Amino acid sequence: MLALALVLAPASAWGQTVTSVNGVQVITGNDPAPLRPPVRTHPTSAPRASVALTSRLGSVIAERALAFQGVRYVFGGTSPYSGFDCSGFVQYVFATVGIRIPRTADAQFAAGRPVPSANPQPGDLVFFQTYDYGPSHVGIYLGGGRFVQEIAPNVHVSDFNSPYFRSRYIGARRLIPS
Repeated sequence: MLALALVLAPASAWGQTVTSVNGVQVITGNDPAPLRPPVRTHPTSAPRASVALTSRLGSVIAERALAFQGVRYVFGGTSPYSGFDCSGFVQYVFATVGIRIPRTADAQFAAGRPVPSANPQPGDLVFFQTYDYGPSHVGIYLGGGRFVQEIAPNVHVSDFNSPYFRSRYIGARRLIPS
């Protein structure tokens, strides 16, 4: 629950200052402490450590995404204060764990590593063809057949296996470093 509190805390709680420069929000000051990889206790655990870190980071991303439930939808939105669109929401959540990803759904799809359709993991991005050809909508997979997305009216959890989303699903991508 501590991770959720950090995400919801205003910038000033981290000793940061938020200013606007030519309409762009600039945050200066101290960043929250970075995530630490698991401690390796045996040399043969090295290959599994990467998998464990990816899995742990994916779970953190999923938890942080859930913290934004209820934030309103705004086309082109990139902030929990003014609202998100789907790719702005995903970009913002990944930034909270120090991962920079592209801004738009199609660019996020192109930047990620393909994930087998039957095996998305928490923190993987799931893409859909909705209003435009190709990846035009994105959400963050939570596990258990659920994903969190920003779609009107707000950020909420949806059923990955619903007829609407299954018929529009085009693939999953992993943007968590391995």
